[in-house]
Amino acid sequence: MLKSDREIRIAILKSDSERNYHLWISAIRETITNSKIELFSFLSDQDFKRLLSGEFDLILATPCGTSQRNKRIYDEKWWALSQSKQTLTYPSVKEIFLYENKRNLRDWLLVCKVPHPETFVFFEKDEAMAFAQSNVQFPIVGKTNIGASGNGVVVLRNRNQLNEYVLSAFGEGVKYKSGPKWLKGSIWKKLFKVLKDPNFFKKRMAEYRLAKAETQRDMMILQEFVEHEFEWRCVRIGESYFAHKKLAINNMSSGTLLKGYGSVPFELLDFIRNLTEENQLSSVSIDIFESPKGYLVNEIQTFFGQSDPYQMLIDGIQGRYIYKDNRWQFEEGEFNQWECYQLRLSHALELWKRGR
Repeated sequence: MLKSDREIRIAILKSDSERNYHLWISAIRETITNSKIELFSFLSDQDFKRLLSGEFDLILATPCGTSQRNKRIYDEKWWALSQSKQTLTYPSVKEIFLYENKRNLRDWLLVCKVPHPETFVFFEKDEAMAFAQSNVQFPIVGKTNIGASGNGVVVLRNRNQLNEYVLSAFGEGVKYKSGPKWLKGSIWKKLFKVLKDPNFFKKRMAEYRLAKAETQRDMMILQEFVEHEFEWRCVRIGESYFAHKKLAINNMSSGTLLKGYGSVPFELLDFIRNLTEENQLSSVSIDIFESPKGYLVNEIQTFFGQSDPYQMLIDGIQGRYIYKDNRWQFEEGEFNQWECYQLRLSHALELWKRGR
């Protein structure tokens, strides 16, 4: 617990998901003995002005990941708040902008020369149709700009399917598929959440309805198909590093909730450390394919799901890696409480204390 000689004032900018701010609150109550928490809606003009008129040490994000419109509004609000010289916003604007924005991520990966599966982004139907008639390597993956856990991802296996996808993208639009995944993960964990919070199911269904109503029009994202049996889920929060395998079913890793825990190559940790150090990323998960070309970055998210109470097991032991004395060292311990929100909060407090 952090004992403070004065009250630490924390604002949380709420998104369209009720769940995330509850995790922040739980982490704050577990971590800080003397704090004041205030909640603000990103959609309320009155709340935004009230937030600006208050005095806060930290403003914590719960970004949007189900609606393009809401994400755009939230990102704009977060950018504006980040311009304050008096208050620390966490995570960073860059990390929020990359979150659930695949077209933005593709552009950023190109600009920063980060290795990734070849990805194509089209905003014009003629260019997309010309690509569909070219020498395309099948299968190829279609993705919606927003969508986690494999939602919005489709594997196109021939030219007819690709042509239909283009016509849909620049016609009625591509739907972001979302809904309860009753058969994935532990049904007992889901039941426990419902019993613990009777409103949990109602809140989740409201989020699913919002996502189901989402349609992506006049834009298309295609990605090179990478054959894989697993995808690395790598996490860096502050100086803590974690990695495990997201096991694939039919070359789909996201959303399976199947994990492979065990030894982590130091080369992978070096890749993650170099990538995040060079690009000022300190609170992210990075999904990575192993390929004949080397490591390829598939996704970067600042918030991510966590179905187990840990992000890494080495020889069955929970812990993290830190880089100390020019080498990787494993530290045993529980570092992923409250789905990593407690670790995020500790990192945010470190940044705040440095800037005081």
